Amino acid sequence: MVLVPLFINAQSVSDAINWSFENESGNSRYESMAGAFGALGGNLSAISNNPASGAVFELSRFGVSLIVNNNSTESVYNNNQNSLSSGNSNYQAGLIYVFKNYGNGNLNKFSVGLNFQSVSNFNDEIKISGRSQNSVDNFFLNNSLGVNVNNISVGSNETVSGVYRWLGDNLGYYAQQAFLGYQSYLLNYDSESGSFYSLAKYDNGVNHDHQIFSSGFNNQVSFNLSWQFKENLYMGLNLNFYDVLAEKEIRHIESSFDSDSPITNIDFRNYLTTNGQGISVQGGMIYKVGTVRLGLSYSTPTYYNFEDNLEQYIKTNSIDVDNVSYTDIVDPRITNIYNYDFKSPSKLTFSGGVVINNMIILSADVISKNYSKSEFKHQNDGVYNYLNNAVAKNLISVLDYKFGTEIKFNQFSIRGGYKALNNPYKNIDEKYVTTQSFGFGYEFNSATLDLAIINSKHDYAYQLFDTGLTESANINNKLLKLILSYNIIF
Repeated sequence: MVLVPLFINAQSVSDAINWSFENESGNSRYESMAGAFGALGGNLSAISNNPASGAVFELSRFGVSLIVNNNSTESVYNNNQNSLSSGNSNYQAGLIYVFKNYGNGNLNKFSVGLNFQSVSNFNDEIKISGRSQNSVDNFFLNNSLGVNVNNISVGSNETVSGVYRWLGDNLGYYAQQAFLGYQSYLLNYDSESGSFYSLAKYDNGVNHDHQIFSSGFNNQVSFNLSWQFKENLYMGLNLNFYDVLAEKEIRHIESSFDSDSPITNIDFRNYLTTNGQGISVQGGMIYKVGTVRLGLSYSTPTYYNFEDNLEQYIKTNSIDVDNVSYTDIVDPRITNIYNYDFKSPSKLTFSGGVVINNMIILSADVISKNYSKSEFKHQNDGVYNYLNNAVAKNLISVLDYKFGTEIKFNQFSIRGGYKALNNPYKNIDEKYVTTQSFGFGYEFNSATLDLAIINSKHDYAYQLFDTGLTESANINNKLLKLILSYNIIF
């Protein structure tokens, strides 16, 4: 730890899931059929599912969608329940241009196009509260192990900001946490034992109030080239670009310590902003056998470059033996910057569909993804060895499922779908995300108008801190999504 503290940082296994997990927001027809379009094609959002989809179009098309999201998040922590609601919106847009009758009959047509849509939406608000026998003081104590008290002291010719910056530049994230605990008088130092100890007393428990305010997106732009070979075979390639912005504010407040506790209140805040860009390549094919459609697509790992910006703040209230109250604030006003690369796992999708009399569609997608292959990288070798080993140990390969159907009555269509995304954590059998969807559409002479209603449930465990205070809350997020799409056919 003495040799490599500079490279100890704030990424975690949960970040590997954040940057690898996909729960796309496509157009109305795509979403109302749960995205089960890998063998069907002929849909702008389906281009990002299977690149061969672009070649299925008979006519060129431009489409836009407005997506309105309403989140309702419930937390259960030590038998205490909280609920918060929030809303946001985003959009989808795509264009495909079809060229016909090329290649002396072998190449019936080829298409070029693009599609823009959200891969992940990070907008959410969570409130976790309850009484616990554990405190955030253990987070600071764990990070103080091996720290020299002289390094986290502020001399007469030094400032809080200057020392905090020096620690980040020379020792790393863990030393900065020890500094915050020590300078806020939450931690004290025993020179005889050479170790830190907490001034907080909570033999009878302590109240926790933990809130997360998050916003942001992982948006994907797919540039598509696809072609139809003879009558039954469609093939395509995508070059995918990703743009990531995630902003998160975490407030952790503790109160109601023991009556003889020198510490009476703790207010610890973290402000994290992540910016990133990524790229992947995708190939796919669709084959028609009578009324049956078979699809196969493969997406390479997505290669991301990220920059995390972290700001921290802590305030403690205390009282001494003479009953004098104190308020200590440590607000360095320093932004810690972490630059790193991340490789998400590749993805393989098998698809099947049946089209009956151009009136009834039944379709299914099975997606294979191995989250344990996620990998963090840094320009200095070995920096993320411990984290990557934890990713490989705690995450698994999953199979996700999508099912969709559509029934047409002349120009009117009714659609439905179901999607199940499995939990990437080892030894957890519960579904990670389940989605039921419904929608309908109407086709004009040269346009379509579609509406989808999607009800999604996301169940997971949220761990308060990565060390010390590692208790978890059960989170149930319910998302109601409305999508209105309009497509122009030309």
